[in-house]
Amino acid sequence: MPDLYTFGEAMALFLTSDTDNVLDARLFTRTTAGAEGNVAVAVTRLGMQAHFYTHLGSDQLGTTVIQDFLAEGVDVSAIKRVPEFTGTMVRNPGTSRPVENTYLRKGAAASTMSPADIDLGVLGNSRWVHTTGITCAISSSACDAVRFALESSRALGVQKSLDLNIRLKLWSATDARQALEPLARDLDLLIGGEDEFSAVFGESDPLKAISLAESRGCKTVLMTNGAGPIRYSIEGQYGEITPPQINAVDPVGSGDAFTGGVIAGILGGLSTLQAITQGSISGARVASQFGDWAGLPTGQNGRIDSTIVAEMTGAAQ
Repeated sequence: MPDLYTFGEAMALFLTSDTDNVLDARLFTRTTAGAEGNVAVAVTRLGMQAHFYTHLGSDQLGTTVIQDFLAEGVDVSAIKRVPEFTGTMVRNPGTSRPVENTYLRKGAAASTMSPADIDLGVLGNSRWVHTTGITCAISSSACDAVRFALESSRALGVQKSLDLNIRLKLWSATDARQALEPLARDLDLLIGGEDEFSAVFGESDPLKAISLAESRGCKTVLMTNGAGPIRYSIEGQYGEITPPQINAVDPVGSGDAFTGGVIAGILGGLSTLQAITQGSISGARVASQFGDWAGLPTGQNGRIDSTIVAEMTGAAQ
């Protein structure tokens, strides 16, 4: 029985390694990226079992993406290979200049996902289902798959989460709100940045936006704001925590690490607040290293190794 069932687009990532600017870079490091896959790896690193589904092209990049997940112990046995190409992203690390992504994903393999691809047998036997707004953005059929997965989770009594994860290079804020606002309800966990909550709920006041999410049946609501305090509401109880302060060298992927740390912690028996704190440690550690997976902490039974916790909390002092 998987602890986590998730699905979305996995991409080959080419990250500049000789400069912080794609325009003058000559050397790139290839890794794998994609929000849901990042969460699957984060959960697996913490000793849980994750099932990740996607569509990949029948090309060499698709094969390398699968190999990367297999090396992490993620269950990718159901991944489907299709004629379309494997999605690709090229970017700089963001150490001395803002991160600038170049996407090669319109019409890519993952955009062919649909509700028919959601395996209710696996989903129904999982402990948690995780979805994101990015999958909703890549195609209407993939968005339908997210809707179907969340509806099925409710019907089957499986815990579920949605990370709003709005990428304006993939769609407009208007389209994002139209698709995500109906999905942001009756969730065990709703996650998003302050600007994403504002876009989806049409409310610029963070506390009012969180209250709106609560009124729609979201049990735990998490609102991030970069390196600033993480606002949370757990069963209507509001609070804030400050993530570890680190030297951020590559912020991309830190949000997925945060999400994975929270989900693994809850499944591992931590209180929700303890799980949020664990997620903040995981996110900070990823931001302090290059690549979406490089800094993901290890652990057992859903909990980060105590030595890593000491390392990161010591950095905050």
